Amino acid sequence: MTKLGVPRRTAALIGANSLSAAVQGQFQFVLPWILLTRGHSPQMAAFAASIVYVPLLITAVPAGVVSDNADPRKLMRIATVLTLGACLLYPLAAFAGYDAFVLVLVAAVVVGSVRNFGEGALFRGIGDTTRGPTLLRAHALRTTVNQAAVFGSPFLGLLLFRAGGVDAVMIGICVLLIAAVAILGLVPELERGSESAAAMRKNVVEGIASLRANSRLRTMGWVNLTWNLFAGAAMGIMPSVLREHLGMDEVHASVTFITGAAVVVVLTLPIVRAAQNRVGAISTFIVAITVQGVAVILFADARAAILGPLIYCLFLLSNSAAAASLNGARAAEVEHDHQGLLNMALLTVGMIGFIAGVLIAGALIGQLGFVAVLVIIGAGMAMTAVCFRRPLVAA
Repeated sequence: MTKLGVPRRTAALIGANSLSAAVQGQFQFVLPWILLTRGHSPQMAAFAASIVYVPLLITAVPAGVVSDNADPRKLMRIATVLTLGACLLYPLAAFAGYDAFVLVLVAAVVVGSVRNFGEGALFRGIGDTTRGPTLLRAHALRTTVNQAAVFGSPFLGLLLFRAGGVDAVMIGICVLLIAAVAILGLVPELERGSESAAAMRKNVVEGIASLRANSRLRTMGWVNLTWNLFAGAAMGIMPSVLREHLGMDEVHASVTFITGAAVVVVLTLPIVRAAQNRVGAISTFIVAITVQGVAVILFADARAAILGPLIYCLFLLSNSAAAASLNGARAAEVEHDHQGLLNMALLTVGMIGFIAGVLIAGALIGQLGFVAVLVIIGAGMAMTAVCFRRPLVAA
């Protein structure tokens, strides 16, 4: 834990949360892949991701309010157990002889609905256990492992699907959630109880007033919205890009996902630390989304299939570095008592852009094709960097 630069219990909370993030990744990437193999169109596969994204959007602010006024460890355990219960439904039905695929979709909705409560609890838990430079390191670590889990763990889901179908995927998801519950059972008490309803209302009012008074924080909200519009578009169509545009099968895609996860885990923290020490968090974010835009455009050439894993690594590493830098800069601006509420409120702003990007990209694929959509997304990321560089630095 000393090498990570964060307290032991902070690292344990981040680790448990990363397993829940891996579950989210299965529904974001493996579920669309399953639908594609069942004969559904790339547009339908892209729209299917909204089964997770829309509940994430709806529950973000309530999760922030609750997380600022409850014990983080307890809230994370409740969220994880509820998710486990929903994901167990399909394997139990299959064991009883019923092939009820709709239960997979139900589980996806529950994952999207409950996930933010774990995230909000983690934001507050990090705020309770770290300060100053350690806070930035904790958020960089959280972003790194979450990115690796969400975008790298689908390699396991794809291999399980190839070997045992949907049953194997859902059982693997349940194993991840059981491990998360076990880790949370070992986390020491954070010595923080629940607040009264009156205290919760007071905290919300003060948190909103704090946001209104902080122009830099509001600017971060706008850039988060714009960047996530294009990032969401890229993430939403990525399974279709790999399978339909680049022609990858489950094995090739699995290699791509695991390679990306390894690169994120190994390189994100050193790159972010070095860049932030040299040019600051905001400039690191600007450079990272510019590089991400270039990576998206490289996907446009179908001949890039042979270099697909390397391009995906560049795309994922730049995404991870951008998210780590923006999240750290944002958390440093938020007052301690509002870490859950304001972080989740601004996360909601980003999620609005993300979902809009998923839906727009899904609609445009059928009209323009992969090449045009990928070029538009890459150019949009570059324009975001150009347009927001001065306001972010000056704010």
